[in-house]
Amino acid sequence: MKKASLLFMFLMFSIATMFAQIKEGSASMSKGSENAFSIELRQTEAKEVSKAWEKYVKKFKGKVKRDKKSGEIFADDCEIEAMSSNTVDIYSSLRQSGENTTLTVWYDLGGAFLSSSMHGDKIPVVEKMLQEFAISVDRASVEEDLKEQEKILKGLEKDLKGLEKDKEKSEDEIVKCEKKIVEEKEAIKVNLEDQKVKVGEIEAQKKVVEQIRDALKKLDK
Repeated sequence: MKKASLLFMFLMFSIATMFAQIKEGSASMSKGSENAFSIELRQTEAKEVSKAWEKYVKKFKGKVKRDKKSGEIFADDCEIEAMSSNTVDIYSSLRQSGENTTLTVWYDLGGAFLSSSMHGDKIPVVEKMLQEFAISVDRASVEEDLKEQEKILKGLEKDLKGLEKDKEKSEDEIVKCEKKIVEEKEAIKVNLEDQKVKVGEIEAQKKVVEQIRDALKKLDK
């Protein structure tokens, strides 16, 4: 079981995400080499991040498609009002590097790809999107861990109930045994009294036997 609490882990993830650096620069994609923005998501699997990203960009009402060969994700005609009054095409790719995944995103505004040099006032929108997504990934990871830990907790609680039932069963057995002991002790007392009576009967019978023997001997004389 992990030593750190889930709350502590979530806070650490969130802090790390808040200060995750978003890098800007030219990067190769299906349309050639264009300006892009990238963010590194720590302790993530590219496959899972890819699914999460596709789900995330769908909220901008664009058609999302994936190129099976290159792995590039294309979201066509996304509606991002804070970025453009027109629809925006979003291209993205993911790269696994050790335990981390790097998400690279290109924003095609229609005739030009978004960049700080040409669209400086739109950069906060990009930063907000990528940071928001990164936090959602961290949250999903913590929620998954929470489910796992809750499952373990349920198992432990089930084990405890089993132990409690075993204890109750043993206590019931002790009560039955104690009752049986009392009954057997009483039976012993009765038995001892019966033995005394029986010994008396035996002694009396011995006298009867001796009397008959004596009488028999007298007849033989």
